Formats: sequence, C-alpha cells, structure tokens
Amino acid sequence: MDAATQISSASLVISLLSFLVSGLTFWLNWFKRGRLAMTKPTIVFFGYDAEPRVTPKVFMRTLLYSTSVRGHVIEAMYVKLTCKDSEEIFSFWGYGEANKITHGSGFFVDKSGVSYNHHFVLSLRHEDYQFVAGDYLIEVFARVVCKRAPIKLYQLSLKVSSSEAGALSGKLGVLYELDWRGDGYVGHVRDYMLPK
Repeated sequence: MDAATQISSASLVISLLSFLVSGLTFWLNWFKRGRLAMTKPTIVFFGYDAEPRVTPKVFMRTLLYSTSVRGHVIEAMYVKLTCKDSEEIFSFWGYGEANKITHGSGFFVDKSGVSYNHHFVLSLRHEDYQFVAGDYLIEVFARVVCKRAPIKLYQLSLKVSSSEAGALSGKLGVLYELDWRGDGYVGHVRDYMLPK
C-alpha cells in the first residue's frame, strides 16, 4: 500500500468518525428528550397565604432546567410535605415574581432554565393543617406533558424548631435560607405572610 492510498484511507476513516460523532450529537441534542431537573432551593418559606383566606403555604425559589435542547412543558407542580406521621400535599400552585404571581398555568423549560418563585398552597379542604416542630421532608413534583406519572424533581429536609413552630401557630412565617457552610437551612421568623 503506497502513501497516497494510506492517506486516502485515513481520511475516509476520519470522515466517517466525524460523521458518526456529528450524528450522535444531533440525536442527543434534538431527538433525545433528556430530563427535567431542579437546583437546590436557596430559600424555603413556611407560612400562610392571606387570600382568599388564611391558608398554609410553602414557598421556594429555584431554577428548573432541561438536560436537552428540546426542553419540557410543565403542566402543574406540587409539594408533598412530610413530618412525623403527617403527610400533606400542597397542590394549589402559582409562580412568578413578587406581586406578579401566575396561577399554575404551566410553562416551558429549556436547557438554559427558568428561575421563579414557586408558591404551593393547601387546598381549601385542608386549611386546618398545622406546622409543628420536627424534621420535615419536602418533595417537589411536576406533571410534564407526555408523561403519565408526575416526576419527582427534588427532595430536601429541614428542621422546624419549637420556637419557629410557635411562630407558625401564631400565623407568622418562617423563612429558611440555605446555609452555605453546610447542607442545611437557617430559619428566621418573619411577621408577614408572603415573602417579598
């Protein structure tokens, strides 16, 4: 085999490998659905919504993103809150910024992601819920178009102290900030119902 034939063969192999890599990249980016993901919330709020009447609420700020270019359409979101033997679904969902909250009408999440305040309120049928002292497990779920079952996006734990539980029973709120020195959250009692 002469040098010209070797160069020609090597060029053909490199071209075929390049074509395969391009095809795989195209498939991964445009045809593979990827997954919907969520970052760890920087703030979590336990408290109450004032409208239409005082109702228990969980609030968080987080980024939702897709691992593929195609993205995902979220139809609805909800939070499952578990403490001791109590488990409650906060199913009434709204999202947005400050005073511009949109009732959970759904939105598109692409690879660059979307960052919103998410408000989860109990159904009016369960408004007698009481926040108590103890360890809470918070699980965030999303209903995504073309998926049969809800997707669990994230779960986190935080501890409600007895003083924070006392404030919550007085219809105050507790804002939990992510402690950057560790994995936990630090709570601060607030004298308002809605995070600003």
